[in-house]
Amino acid sequence: MPIRNSLYKNFTQQIDEIINSNIQNERFGVSGLACEMNMSRSNLHRRIKNITGDSVSQYLRKVRLNKAMEMLKEQAYTMSEVAFAAGFGSANYFSKCFKDHFGYPPSEVENYAGDNEECQTLQNNKNVIKNFPDQTTSFIGRESEINTILSLVKENRIVSLVGTGGCGKTRLACEAIPKLAKEYKDGIWFVNLVPVETIELVTKQVLSALDIAEVPGKEMMEILIERILEKKLLILLDNCEHLLSACAELSATLIQSVPGLSIVVTSREALNIKEEKVWFISPLSLEDPAPVINVEYGNRSEAVRLFADRALSNNPGFKLANENISEVVTICQKVDGIPLAVELVAGRIKYMDIHAIIDRFGGRLAEIPSRVPGTIERHKTLQATIEWSYNLLSEEEKTLFRKLSVFTGGFDLTAAEEVCANEFLSNERILDALPHLIDTCMIQTTYSTKGQMRYKMLETLRQYGKKLVLETNEADETSEKHLEYFTWMAEKAFHERLKSQQTWIEKLDQEHDNLISALNWSDNNAPEMFIRLSGALGWFWRFHSHMVVGCDFLERALAKNTSHTESHARVLYGLGLMLSLTEEVPKAIDLLNESLNLWRQNENIEVEAAVLRDLIFPYQSVGDLESSQACGRQCMELAKKTRNLELINHCLGYVCFTYLSAKNFSQVKPLIFELLETSEKLNQPDGIILARHYMGDVALGERDFKDAERRYASSIETCWKYGNTIQSITDLQGIAFAVSGQSRYEKSIRLDAAAREAACQNGIHLKGLAGFWDDWICTYIEGARKKVGEELTNQYQDEGRAMSFDEAVKYALNFEID
Repeated sequence: MPIRNSLYKNFTQQIDEIINSNIQNERFGVSGLACEMNMSRSNLHRRIKNITGDSVSQYLRKVRLNKAMEMLKEQAYTMSEVAFAAGFGSANYFSKCFKDHFGYPPSEVENYAGDNEECQTLQNNKNVIKNFPDQTTSFIGRESEINTILSLVKENRIVSLVGTGGCGKTRLACEAIPKLAKEYKDGIWFVNLVPVETIELVTKQVLSALDIAEVPGKEMMEILIERILEKKLLILLDNCEHLLSACAELSATLIQSVPGLSIVVTSREALNIKEEKVWFISPLSLEDPAPVINVEYGNRSEAVRLFADRALSNNPGFKLANENISEVVTICQKVDGIPLAVELVAGRIKYMDIHAIIDRFGGRLAEIPSRVPGTIERHKTLQATIEWSYNLLSEEEKTLFRKLSVFTGGFDLTAAEEVCANEFLSNERILDALPHLIDTCMIQTTYSTKGQMRYKMLETLRQYGKKLVLETNEADETSEKHLEYFTWMAEKAFHERLKSQQTWIEKLDQEHDNLISALNWSDNNAPEMFIRLSGALGWFWRFHSHMVVGCDFLERALAKNTSHTESHARVLYGLGLMLSLTEEVPKAIDLLNESLNLWRQNENIEVEAAVLRDLIFPYQSVGDLESSQACGRQCMELAKKTRNLELINHCLGYVCFTYLSAKNFSQVKPLIFELLETSEKLNQPDGIILARHYMGDVALGERDFKDAERRYASSIETCWKYGNTIQSITDLQGIAFAVSGQSRYEKSIRLDAAAREAACQNGIHLKGLAGFWDDWICTYIEGARKKVGEELTNQYQDEGRAMSFDEAVKYALNFEID
């Protein structure tokens, strides 16, 4: 074996010497190497494959790339010089091969060649990137564009990446901007404007993306500026073309107001504001016509490499070869290298070979015109790409595609059937048509966290579909059916909110974009349906902490109708639930009582019991203990009459609260354990959350501070599991009480400040929640402040307020750190 290894070593050394002596000759390949070794190509291939596991071409490329790495580490050559010195005819192709082999581009060799500390810093920079979408396909080419973008952003505070639809603006921005992580210590934030349909919601979307809560009664722009005023960050506003005026106004205001802010915009049109640097994104690179077209020539084109990559993913049997390279180059040139068009054509490889595509569709490929700077008809260019695929569909498929454009944020099969079916397009025909839309890349498939398939349309395709819906006079009919379907869903969720609580919380959260879209359309076109849909969502908005959004829609619904209908009762109930956590508790009590009267008139004792249950808390907040206790007794009596286990358990949660308010800790313990056991059995998240929180309350009331700390921590973890931010804020303050009881005053004051800041951002008030809670604020927080003194109190409070809520929770859950 040693002799065999020695022979192998001598053989590979001989090959390496020959390759290195010819390394600058890009035409030196397998044939040249075989000739130099005095071997046939087949024998050379077998020998190298046996020794290294690589083909001859792969081995040649590795030797060239290793030589290139040596040169780059010397830092005495440019990337282009290295590329040609290593025998690569194209710097772009060299960069692609280098990244595939080493895992990072040539431009980052210096970063990876440094010591471990430097590499760790590079890794840590990834933590600065916020909300960026996960990329599931490889990124092809555009190295020079990335470097240009990075330079522009470093030199200008607002940069707009402008180009035709489908040219890859978003993907290019997502590839380039994260490389600036070191420059922005407070984060690089991706703001997706695709689901935003009205200009009024642009600032709201930015707040949401930056994890900044709205505050009732305060302008959103004012909140945004206050929160980021002292920060060094970059915001990427993606897909601005349908909200141009709002994005221009927002960007101009933020750039003028926040010194440390940079903004990058992707759009089909510039914002045209002061200080804006506009850069036009070209399609993928194409090579000039040449007398000899082979794979090596074709691979110099980014568009050809993209086609080959996507064709292979659609058909594992596809291979870019000299036999088909001419047709691939022709296709890429006819669509001007526009990525979306390239990918749509490559998708056809699943069903026919490249020659058949040229024979059948060659004329239609030419419909996309060449790019002429300054005269691009962006809609025509994009629509030509989409229309090419659209025109291949049957009439049923076209109808389905148009109707599916009504969905925002995706949809499932049931939604497609319910909204799109009519006398022309039956459910059965939808089942036949939808797969073909998926195969033609008109619709994409995704999977939920539970593995359920959902469908979505690229936004450019959806906008095209919406245009067609208007032209065919299908818009109102489709929007009405969309509204009817999601109103049905929301009302079913309301009726089953106790029986199937977790299921509906997940479903409504998944469909929230569609629900908001339906509300926006019905606000002007179907006011009665607007009231029905808003009222049915109140409980969900309250549980999932959509406080400002919920209050906005419910207040608008309340202003539309004062009739004594069940829909109106739901609106009153929902708005009362929302306001019971704000400073408007008296108004919440009035709304809940008005709702209660309507449910009594309608003889709906199940909802009557639920409303009585939800009156317990606000009555406690205003100090009316008698009314609170009366509501507790009445709700339980009614719940038991219904024999509805979910409702009984629901009411039990707030009966426990009345015992806690009276500080009857020993009496409430068995009820809390019953609440937790039953809630877990019935899969009721609100009961599970309350029970775990109450356990913390009991432990604190009994002065078992370490147990209280862990109980509240467990409740926070439960809240995060189910998406209830509001309750987790009170748990955070509960931990502040518990660590104060352990004389850990520094951590207590920090956590209390962080909890108060989060409460303020969500529009709720911690003081006044309950008498015993206010007592604990006085005992543990005010007590801690007195112990450390005013100077340290101010310092610790500032440190707590500076934490994000996520940071504060991680700090709270680490029991060993003060």
